[in-house]
Order: sequence, then structure tokens, then C-alpha cells
Amino acid sequence: MTAMSQFRWILILTLILLPLVVQADRIEGRFNGLGCASKGKLCPIDKDDPHVLLERDFVVQTADGNYFYVTNIDWKTKLKYVLKLVRVEGRFSDRLSAIVADELWVKKVDGYHLEWSLEMVREKHRKARLEQ
Repeated sequence: MTAMSQFRWILILTLILLPLVVQADRIEGRFNGLGCASKGKLCPIDKDDPHVLLERDFVVQTADGNYFYVTNIDWKTKLKYVLKLVRVEGRFSDRLSAIVADELWVKKVDGYHLEWSLEMVREKHRKARLEQ
């Protein structure tokens, strides 16, 4: 095989595999209580409302009314952003209507801001271990 032929094969394989490596799934909507979302409603606006505090979990509810579980973000973080416009990026499962989040972006006046990521969590755990 010539060097040019090898280069072509490497280029072809790279172009085929690149979308598998780079592409992340994205869901945009609002964090809403699971109980409310399953009834097609939005939770009360105040995150300190007792009804919201009794929710078992929060899901991302899209504009069309569908909702998706975010399996690896803790309850308190979801509560902090309840009813806010969010963008979750990660790996999506159609079968389970769920996403394993890599990043959580929250919409503010000037656009989306990164508020949570797996890397942030890992860094927090590293620092905690070093302090022990």
C-alpha cells in the first residue's frame, strides 16, 4: 500500500467515525416536577412552594409537552433551576426518554450559561479527596 493510499483510508475512517465522537445530544426545555409534567402542567412558579419541594424528581419538559429524565444530576441542582429554560447536553436514550448529562446550561438575560458539568463535579470530588 502506498503512502497516499494509506492516507486515504485514514481520512475515510476519520470522516466516518468523527460524528460518533463529536456529536452530543441536546434537549431544551424547562425543569419541571415529574408529577406536574406527567399531568401536562407546570409546577407552581415559586421553587420554595411546598408542592415543588415534595416532587420526587424533576424532568426537562420541552415546548411540545414531552418530558425527559436527566439521570445523573442531583435533585437539589434540578430544584435550583426549576421552571428555568435549560439546555442539557449528553447521551440520549429514546427508549427510556432520558439523557445522561455532560453539561447543564441555564438561560439568563444574555444567553445560556454553563451551571453544571460532569467535569465540574469531578473537580469538586478531586479537591475534596485532596483536603482529607
